[in-house]
Amino acid sequence: MSLARPGQPKIGIILVHLNSYGHTSLCLRTLRDITYKNVEVIVVDNGSRDNSGQQLRDEFPEVTHIRNETNEGFTGGNNTGIEHAIKSGCRHVLLLNNDTIVTASFLEPLVERLEANLDTMGAVSGKIYYYPPTVGGRDKIIWCAGTFQKWHMGYHHYGESQEDVGQFEEAREVAYASGCLMLLNGDVIAKIGGLSKEYFIYWEESDWCMRAKEIGYKSWYEPASVIYHNFHSAMKGKETPFYMYMQYRNAFIYAKRHFHGWKKLQFILAYPLHLANRCRLLTSAGNTKAVKALFQGIIDYFKGYRGKEGLSERGFLK
Repeated sequence: MSLARPGQPKIGIILVHLNSYGHTSLCLRTLRDITYKNVEVIVVDNGSRDNSGQQLRDEFPEVTHIRNETNEGFTGGNNTGIEHAIKSGCRHVLLLNNDTIVTASFLEPLVERLEANLDTMGAVSGKIYYYPPTVGGRDKIIWCAGTFQKWHMGYHHYGESQEDVGQFEEAREVAYASGCLMLLNGDVIAKIGGLSKEYFIYWEESDWCMRAKEIGYKSWYEPASVIYHNFHSAMKGKETPFYMYMQYRNAFIYAKRHFHGWKKLQFILAYPLHLANRCRLLTSAGNTKAVKALFQGIIDYFKGYRGKEGLSERGFLK
């Protein structure tokens, strides 16, 4: 017997899993307790090499489990889930990082906000805190309270690392909805498709939101929806080579696709200053591998590498 309440549209909740049983199982346990009941939780095992995918199947039989035989990245993994969700009758699709911990009533505000603005809203995200054990036990430390574009044409989170004292309680339009918690309008998915595989990981959610915006759909921040992100943020200068490679290869992909006229000129003039500052921070921290990876990413962009191309050669995919 369905526990869905009358009028609740069916939501597909997608988690992409890769060799991370601890994170995914914790997230799934919190999803068991949510108050919005008309959902299908979909775990996409993105080519795990350990036995974690089978462990999850055994422990969470109520969940839909799909396996990709190879690692298709955040983009490909989510696209597998999106395709299944739409075919199974889901009205909208929620992309949810597998290293998150949800609160019981997190989903209702997102659905209500989207359903009230179906003709103008492409995606909506919520307030995302750091999981307290990752920040010394402190609660309500913000990871993301919406997004904005910076002077160098990259993006940043409102409120990052701030204690929440009520300064981000207004629902508003934002630059893009964070892919960590991102409810996608099913009508817009039908018009523009899923995430672009050109990115593999990073910048893909901002690209989707920009594609939606280009046909008239905004991205929104809804503070009444609250979850926790269970990861340790890298200090500036301590980022991994893979992160730097993908961030900066993909930044150029995004810029070519979406920056035109004045925005293109601003990117050409300002972004090199940002790159120089990042290299300075990485070098000061002794993180020369990340500096090298940053430049490799830019070089590979100009070589025409997209998606998984070049990742094995650079040692990022086994």
